[in-house]
Amino acid sequence: MSQRNPTRRAVLALAAPMAVLPATIRAQPTASPTAGRPVKMIVGFPPGGSTDIFARALSDELSKMWSVPVVVENRGGANGIIATEALVKSEPNGETLMFTISSHVTNRALYPNLPYNPLSDVTPIGLVARSPFIVVGNPRFPARSLQDLIRLASDKPGDIDYASPGPGSAQQLAMELLTKTAGIRLNHVAYRGGAPAMTDLLSGVVPLALLTTTQVLNQVREGLLTPIGVTTAARSTMLPNVPTMAEQGLRDYEADVWFGVIGPARMPQPMVQRMAADVSRALSNPAVQERFTSQDAVVLNRPPEEFARLMLDEDRKWSELIRAANIRPE
Repeated sequence: MSQRNPTRRAVLALAAPMAVLPATIRAQPTASPTAGRPVKMIVGFPPGGSTDIFARALSDELSKMWSVPVVVENRGGANGIIATEALVKSEPNGETLMFTISSHVTNRALYPNLPYNPLSDVTPIGLVARSPFIVVGNPRFPARSLQDLIRLASDKPGDIDYASPGPGSAQQLAMELLTKTAGIRLNHVAYRGGAPAMTDLLSGVVPLALLTTTQVLNQVREGLLTPIGVTTAARSTMLPNVPTMAEQGLRDYEADVWFGVIGPARMPQPMVQRMAADVSRALSNPAVQERFTSQDAVVLNRPPEEFARLMLDEDRKWSELIRAANIRPE
C-alpha cells in the first residue's frame, strides 16, 4: 500500500462508520461495550502534557459510565508512532483505544517508511477537541502585529529566525503554512521541545516563535512576550484580546492541534457506534469540559464520520505543504 496518497481502501475504512451512525448520536444505556473487560487508552506522549490531561479526563468519565477500568497507558516517543503501532497491532475488540492528536495524520508525509497507514489502519471514534497556537515575539523584536511581521520579513527575506519545539512538529508546520500564505520567508530554528525554545525566546536568542497558547500564557500576561496573532479561526479563550491571523488579513490561514479517539481497524460497527455515543456523552459533562477549557481547548464532540473527513482533509492539506517545503523530522 502506498504511504504517499490516500487509497480507496483508506477512504472506505474511514467512511465505514457513516453507514451505521445516525445524524445525531443518541445516548445509550450505561454498560461496558467490552462485556465488562477493562479498556486501555494509549497516549503517545509522556504524562503531564495537555494530551495526557485530556485523555485522563475522558478515560475517568468513561470508566464511571462503563463500570470498568479505562486505564491510560503512556507510550511516548517518535511523535506518537510507537503508540500508534501498538494500537494498530491490537485486537479490534474495543479493549484498546488511543487518544491521538493531529500529528497522527502528518506523520504519514513526514515518515515515508511508517509501519502503518494512519488512514486505513485505524477506526475513527470521536473528534474530541481543538486547541490554538499563537505567534509570539521577544519584546525587543519590533513586530507587534501580523502586518508588522510581514513588513519586516519582506525587507529581510529569510533573515528572521523563529523557534519551534522540533523539526516536523505541528508548530513548525503551522508556521510554514503561515509564511506560505503570507508570501514571506523566515528561518526555522528547531529545538528539542517547547521548554528550550521558550528559554531562548525569552532571552532574545531567537526573536520569534510559534507555540501553544498554554505554553506562553503567563509570559504574555506579564509582558515578557509580545503576542502577534492566534492561528485558529476563533480567538483564544485564555487570551481573548489577541486577534487571529484571519482578523489581521490572512483570510485563508488556519492551523491548530486537534485531539480524538481512535481504535484499530475492523472494529465491529455496533461497538464503534456505541463507543462514539458514550464518548459524546462523556464530553457533555461540564466537569470534563472544564478540564479541556483549562488548557485552552475547545470541545468539539464530533461523530466518527466528521472525524474521518477531517483526517482525510488534513492529510491532503499537510502532505502538500510538507512536500513543497521539503520538511523533514530529523
